[in-house]
Amino acid sequence: MSPVPTHIVLLGGINMDVSVYAHHALRACDSNPGRVQCSPGGVARNVAENLLRLGVDARLLGVLGDDVFGQALWQSGAAMGLDMRACLTLPGQRSATYVCLHQADGDMDVAVNDMDIMDALTPALLQPQMALLRSAAVLVADCNLRPDVWQWLAAEAAHPALFAEAVSVAKCARLGPVLQHIHTLKANRLEAQALCSRAIDSVQEACDAALDLHRQGVGRVLISLGAQGVAWCDADGRCGHCAARAVPVLSATGAGDALMGGLVYGHLQGWPLEAALEWAMACAEITLGSPAANAPTLSVQAVQNYLQHT
Repeated sequence: MSPVPTHIVLLGGINMDVSVYAHHALRACDSNPGRVQCSPGGVARNVAENLLRLGVDARLLGVLGDDVFGQALWQSGAAMGLDMRACLTLPGQRSATYVCLHQADGDMDVAVNDMDIMDALTPALLQPQMALLRSAAVLVADCNLRPDVWQWLAAEAAHPALFAEAVSVAKCARLGPVLQHIHTLKANRLEAQALCSRAIDSVQEACDAALDLHRQGVGRVLISLGAQGVAWCDADGRCGHCAARAVPVLSATGAGDALMGGLVYGHLQGWPLEAALEWAMACAEITLGSPAANAPTLSVQAVQNYLQHT
């Protein structure tokens, strides 16, 4: 009898995040006082770190450049025990970089990403990792992946639990041809609008959009609505809404990745979607209260304590 898989594979972006926080209301076309910090990021990497903090065997698969940022990303992963053995360093490439400007209240004002290195992550480059992909309990992939990589995953690396992160309006269209292969999809309001070609201006419309995506073949759908919480549709076509708690926000960066990490954790526990979502939202809310994209205080005990006292 084959052993039951227990590890998770995270496939996608590994970035250096450059976060800029303004001290006061931003003035366009002027130099604004604030603080700048660099930290490891990228959707796949952030979800991997959150899962690691929750005690899950998370294995990262992606590409890095042979530059200073790439070296720093390797070193930071090694320092925290993140399994990056499947990651590849590509000669002559720039590591993916994400620059985000936050307003004084912590919300994003504008961001720029340099993800050109993701074009080098091809099906041919991933083929040697087939055994790792197929042996995982869950495969989490983000839409930084090329369209042909998504189609390759669907055709060649078919997986019973493929979790997809939409990433952005521009990139989520890559999921169109493979929606029926996705176990769980997480998108925000704008990404969901792009995927189902309908306006989402209310919680009910978000629930309707989640059901629409389920009917297109997605197993489970979650649409994050910021302060309005999350609309969802489960594998049986049941829809609902989970309200967000009012929490102080130090930075919104990484909260969606913490939500995904919490959803994967709940899936591994065998919880129904509503229970997994409650846990996932607690992970996201803890992250909102941290200046870092990955809250250093996140742990199973921290989430349990948070849920007991809110």
